[in-house]
Amino acid sequence: MPTSLPITYILKKYENKMNHHYLDRHTAKDLLKLQQMEKRFVEAAFNNPSCVDKSNEQKIRYALNLAKISTFQPGAAGMGRNDRPDITVENLALVNLRNYLIDTLGRSLAKGKPELAVLIDAQQSIPLWEDKVEPTVQAILQDHSDDFSAEELNREIGTKTLVNVCGGGGGSGYVYIGAYEALEQANYIPGYLLGASIGSVLGLFRSKHKIGNYDEDVKFAQSLSPGEIFNVVSLKARFGLPGLLRFYLHAAIQDRFVHPDGSPMLLSDLEIPFETVVAGVNRGAMGFSPEEYAREHHLILDKMPSKMALGRKITAQLIRMLAFINPMVTKEIIIGGDSLTADFNAVDAAGFSSAIPGILHYDIARNDDHMTEMLEALFMREDLMCLVDGGIINNVPVRSAWNQVHNGKIGTRNCYYLGFDCFHPQLTMNHALTLPVEYALQTQVAVNHPFAHNIIKFKPTLAPANLVPSAESIDKSYGWGFKQMNENIPLTNKFFETVEWPES
Repeated sequence: MPTSLPITYILKKYENKMNHHYLDRHTAKDLLKLQQMEKRFVEAAFNNPSCVDKSNEQKIRYALNLAKISTFQPGAAGMGRNDRPDITVENLALVNLRNYLIDTLGRSLAKGKPELAVLIDAQQSIPLWEDKVEPTVQAILQDHSDDFSAEELNREIGTKTLVNVCGGGGGSGYVYIGAYEALEQANYIPGYLLGASIGSVLGLFRSKHKIGNYDEDVKFAQSLSPGEIFNVVSLKARFGLPGLLRFYLHAAIQDRFVHPDGSPMLLSDLEIPFETVVAGVNRGAMGFSPEEYAREHHLILDKMPSKMALGRKITAQLIRMLAFINPMVTKEIIIGGDSLTADFNAVDAAGFSSAIPGILHYDIARNDDHMTEMLEALFMREDLMCLVDGGIINNVPVRSAWNQVHNGKIGTRNCYYLGFDCFHPQLTMNHALTLPVEYALQTQVAVNHPFAHNIIKFKPTLAPANLVPSAESIDKSYGWGFKQMNENIPLTNKFFETVEWPES
């Protein structure tokens, strides 16, 4: 993408000043292992409540969360990021406890073991390590007496923050509205939200305010018509890939994301920290320029075709779209994930994340120096040709959310990772058209499962192609999402229990 800005200016202007701590691979592997151990134990205790002593349960969970301490921002747990610096804890006693727990409790909590055996073995292991816990806490507090208090350390150990990751899937994603209301009714407000494709659009609405207005959101969705959002009018591609339909998300919803003075909301203005995943198409990877790609595949339409003709064109493009699910062609970019994109226009972030390759073209058609400069800098830094749907590169990006959290996004690192997946294979007429793509993307989702506490595969859902459903269909979808999330609340409650070391 051509730019008149010198590279030295861009690098200086967007120098990353965020105090992120990047984990080395060995530490990251250990912290993920400890998270998985806690998940295994909590699920077993939830399913077999009479088989674990409450004091023993608290000891095991406290020890595992203590061992996960590496870097955190004091005071952020349960409260959100503040102005204090992140503190890295490098303590020999902590490292020894971490290694010992992975060795001893790790065997007790091994995969494939019956849950009753897990609970028995985990409790029997307590005498092997419990005398190491309190000395480790005291050693940490002594080393960091000027950095944080015992209360702040214990809050980081014992208080979880909800991280929600909502995946793509077109019209299937309307179930997320009901799921969000079920979460809020259970007093769960996300501390961080990462979205891809339709998950980025619905996640944007959820992130605007900590307390959602779901009746208003449903009524707004029901008020939209296809003509307000999609058209065949073709504009020159600047940052997006041309498609059969132009995606007018900015025109359709921007009025809901402005400040009282009329200025647009940026990602940094949202009450809930929110980022989106987009796929950046590597320069030269397609063998075509965006315009050549559109001509080669007859994507430029001068009038809206019949429903049947449009369906045939979309089907053909869905098959071609599989070529974009390739790390040689696309790379994952998190909009909002660094200082360059932190002030991205919030609606544009969702728009680019939802631009299905060759089907929906999202772009910056207005005069906007702020966004143009930012995108030109991003394209230069990443050597990109265009941006397309984030679901192509990572449809339920829990691993990306995990990395963002551990790089300091919200201060605390003690989080519960809840994924939403509406685009898994369902053998119904609603999903017949998109079934090959759904199967292809599930290989990506599988890579994210080890980082999640729970990925809810919503079923039933609307058809992915039903991007602007009827009022009745939206109501149905809302109900499906609310019901399934509500069924998951009891287990979620178990993970969010406050954890404390029992008094002697």
